[in-house]
Amino acid sequence: MSMKIISRGKGKSAIAAAAYRAGEKITNEQTGITHDYTKKQGVAKSVIILPENAPEEYYNRATLWNAVEKVEKASNSQLAREVELALPKELSYFQNTSLAFEYVKENFTSKGMIADINFHNMKSDNPHVHIMLTMRPFNEDGTWGDKQKKVYHLDENGDKIYDPIKRTYKCSKQQTTDWNERHKAEEWRESWASFCNKYLEKLEHPERVDHRSYERQGKQQIPTIHLGTACHQMGKRGIPTERGDINRAIKLANAEIENINATLRKLEAELEQLKADELREIQQQQKQSQQQETPSDTMPKSPKPTTTKTEVARNTNAKVNTAPTPKPKPITTQNPVPKSKPKTNQTPVTKPVSKPKPKPRTLKQVDLELNIIETKLSRLNHADTVLTLYDHKIQDMERNLSTVGFFERRKMNKEIAEQEKKRSDFQKETTKNYGTRPQLEKAKDNLLAEKRQIENATGITAMREREQKQKRDEVIKQRQNRERYNAERKAKRLENPNRGKNEAEI
Repeated sequence: MSMKIISRGKGKSAIAAAAYRAGEKITNEQTGITHDYTKKQGVAKSVIILPENAPEEYYNRATLWNAVEKVEKASNSQLAREVELALPKELSYFQNTSLAFEYVKENFTSKGMIADINFHNMKSDNPHVHIMLTMRPFNEDGTWGDKQKKVYHLDENGDKIYDPIKRTYKCSKQQTTDWNERHKAEEWRESWASFCNKYLEKLEHPERVDHRSYERQGKQQIPTIHLGTACHQMGKRGIPTERGDINRAIKLANAEIENINATLRKLEAELEQLKADELREIQQQQKQSQQQETPSDTMPKSPKPTTTKTEVARNTNAKVNTAPTPKPKPITTQNPVPKSKPKTNQTPVTKPVSKPKPKPRTLKQVDLELNIIETKLSRLNHADTVLTLYDHKIQDMERNLSTVGFFERRKMNKEIAEQEKKRSDFQKETTKNYGTRPQLEKAKDNLLAEKRQIENATGITAMREREQKQKRDEVIKQRQNRERYNAERKAKRLENPNRGKNEAEI
């Protein structure tokens, strides 16, 4: 969906635009110029839809746009708004016309605009529709309304404020409608996407439309550039064009980016699983070490002394006698308890739990991180290709600046600034997601050094050297056997030169 304003200030004419899009012959009543486009091909259908309060005479295309040219008196007036919609080629002719009519009635004619609808190339692979919309609202009596009105500034007493310098009352202009507001374009685009998706879903087509850019959708994908009619037709005839080459390169880069991102997601998932497994093992080791240690804040209690029946009888007899005899101390095998009483407010002393040392990284984990870094480096290589495409496009536009006029040069300068901003944003996004090349190269060198250390510590290096030596020995042995076999065959041929020939030839 694209929108533009047909303005008299840019040398455009609403009558000429309407005649071209409808493939008709219309005469401008003010200038007397006749615009004849009756030989134009590809116009499938042309319809005018009127809102409420609009006179029925405006069903005539010539009457409508001559009235628009007449009511707009300024030399830089905005005559009409054009909305161009790309129709889904999955739908049939009648389905697409129904879709466009429903969308126009919902968003434009119900708000007070006249819509001049022209369907083009409905049987090709590029069906689209041009919608020309009026810029002025209608009054209740069917006359043209104002685009904007004056609002006078008032003082505290409600009186107009006079400006002695300009010799007029202070005022500001206020739009009578919100059709030129910036948010309306986003609203109309979102509505068109929802209408397309509703029809596609109702007719059981899997395709869907999204009005947002790849950046707003969160997709790491490069958008293709617009080809235009000439480049499209040349591509169909097999003639290479610069824009076609750029689009093909962008599509290849997008496919590579998707493969690289899928590989990255897979490797990062495996790395996270390895880290989770190691963390689980460390937690289990900590639990086992805590269970094995015994608490040191409590002392073992000595068992109470037990008395036998004979000791009880002896004690009772001693009470009857005159002098008490000392009680024999019970013999205990436990260590004597110190006489000093423990302090009541003393905090129990606990031994610090020794944390197990972190487990060194495995060779598999290091290999995964190496694969991730190499994948990111390959992604940076494709990013450099895309940046080169942006540079070529900017240089091509800068070369063409000297061959165009003032207005076209200003437009191209804006486009160059937009392309430079897109290039800068793409470079920043790539650096944010994958890092810079020196950082990745440094990390790769560190991982390679760590990998060599792990291999030397585990004996993998020596094992690999033995395997390589065995392979070399096998290759040498196979070569020697092959040379011996060829030498034997050669010797046999020399002994019997007629061997294998036909007897008749002999």
